[in-house]
Amino acid sequence: MTQSYTYFSIPFENVPDDPQYAVWFASWSKQRPTLEPGMNAPFVVGATAGPLPAGATLIANIVKDPIPPCLPPAPVEASMKEYQKSVKEWIALGRDP
Repeated sequence: MTQSYTYFSIPFENVPDDPQYAVWFASWSKQRPTLEPGMNAPFVVGATAGPLPAGATLIANIVKDPIPPCLPPAPVEASMKEYQKSVKEWIALGRDP
Protein backbone atom coordinates (compact mmCIF):
# COMPACT_ATOMS: atom_id res chain seq x y z
CA MET A 1 0.00 0.00 0.00
CA THR A 2 1.32 3.45 -0.92
CA GLN A 3 1.67 5.87 1.97
CA SER A 4 2.81 9.43 2.43
CA TYR A 5 6.08 9.89 4.31
CA THR A 6 7.82 12.97 5.61
CA TYR A 7 11.62 13.00 5.35
CA PHE A 8 13.42 15.27 7.77
CA SER A 9 16.80 16.07 9.23
CA ILE A 10 17.16 16.12 12.97
CA PRO A 11 20.08 16.98 15.23
CA PHE A 12 21.86 13.88 16.50
CA GLU A 13 21.21 14.82 20.10
CA ASN A 14 17.43 15.04 19.45
CA VAL A 15 17.14 11.42 18.28
CA PRO A 16 15.70 9.34 21.13
CA ASP A 17 17.28 5.99 22.02
CA ASP A 18 14.24 4.18 20.59
CA PRO A 19 12.70 6.51 17.96
CA GLN A 20 9.18 5.80 16.75
CA TYR A 21 10.26 6.68 13.19
CA ALA A 22 12.93 5.49 10.76
CA VAL A 23 16.33 7.15 11.10
CA TRP A 24 19.61 6.81 9.24
CA PHE A 25 22.88 8.17 10.55
CA ALA A 26 25.64 9.56 8.29
CA SER A 27 27.00 6.09 7.60
CA TRP A 28 23.46 5.10 6.54
CA SER A 29 23.28 2.75 9.42
CA LYS A 30 20.22 2.46 11.60
CA GLN A 31 22.57 1.85 14.56
CA ARG A 32 23.39 4.91 16.65
CA PRO A 33 27.16 5.47 16.58
CA THR A 34 29.11 6.00 19.77
CA LEU A 35 30.70 9.42 19.72
CA GLU A 36 34.21 9.64 21.11
CA PRO A 37 35.44 12.91 22.66
CA GLY A 38 36.10 15.45 19.91
CA MET A 39 33.97 13.67 17.29
CA ASN A 40 31.31 15.66 15.47
CA ALA A 41 27.76 14.35 15.59
CA PRO A 42 26.69 12.93 12.22
CA PHE A 43 23.88 14.15 10.02
CA VAL A 44 20.71 12.26 10.77
CA VAL A 45 17.84 11.76 8.32
CA GLY A 46 14.50 10.34 9.36
CA ALA A 47 11.23 9.34 7.76
CA THR A 48 7.83 9.17 9.38
CA ALA A 49 4.21 8.65 8.41
CA GLY A 50 3.29 10.80 11.42
CA PRO A 51 4.07 14.34 12.50
CA LEU A 52 7.59 15.76 12.52
CA PRO A 53 9.41 15.01 15.77
CA ALA A 54 10.55 17.86 18.00
CA GLY A 55 13.60 19.65 16.63
CA ALA A 56 13.27 18.19 13.10
CA THR A 57 13.59 20.17 9.86
CA LEU A 58 11.36 19.18 6.94
CA ILE A 59 13.20 17.99 3.85
CA ALA A 60 10.30 16.72 1.72
CA ASN A 61 6.90 15.02 1.77
CA ILE A 62 6.72 12.05 -0.58
CA VAL A 63 4.57 9.10 -1.55
CA LYS A 64 6.43 5.81 -1.83
CA ASP A 65 5.63 2.19 -1.23
CA PRO A 66 7.21 1.31 1.19
CA ILE A 67 9.89 3.57 2.72
CA PRO A 68 12.91 3.17 0.43
CA PRO A 69 16.19 1.74 1.68
CA CYS A 70 19.01 3.95 2.90
CA LEU A 71 19.71 7.23 1.20
CA PRO A 72 22.82 7.91 -0.88
CA PRO A 73 25.98 8.72 1.10
CA ALA A 74 26.33 12.25 2.43
CA PRO A 75 29.00 14.49 0.91
CA VAL A 76 32.06 14.63 3.13
CA GLU A 77 32.19 18.42 3.04
CA ALA A 78 28.69 19.88 3.01
CA SER A 79 26.76 22.36 5.03
CA MET A 80 23.47 21.20 6.50
CA LYS A 81 21.62 23.35 3.94
CA GLU A 82 23.56 21.79 1.02
CA TYR A 83 23.05 18.32 2.42
CA GLN A 84 19.31 18.82 2.89
CA LYS A 85 19.07 20.10 -0.70
CA SER A 86 20.87 17.00 -2.05
CA VAL A 87 18.57 14.65 -0.10
CA LYS A 88 15.50 16.55 -1.33
CA GLU A 89 16.74 16.20 -4.93
CA TRP A 90 17.36 12.45 -4.41
CA ILE A 91 13.84 12.03 -3.06
CA ALA A 92 12.35 13.94 -6.01
CA LEU A 93 14.12 11.62 -8.48
CA GLY A 94 12.55 8.55 -6.88
CA ARG A 95 8.98 9.78 -6.50
CA ASP A 96 6.19 7.61 -7.73
CA PRO A 97 4.31 9.15 -10.69
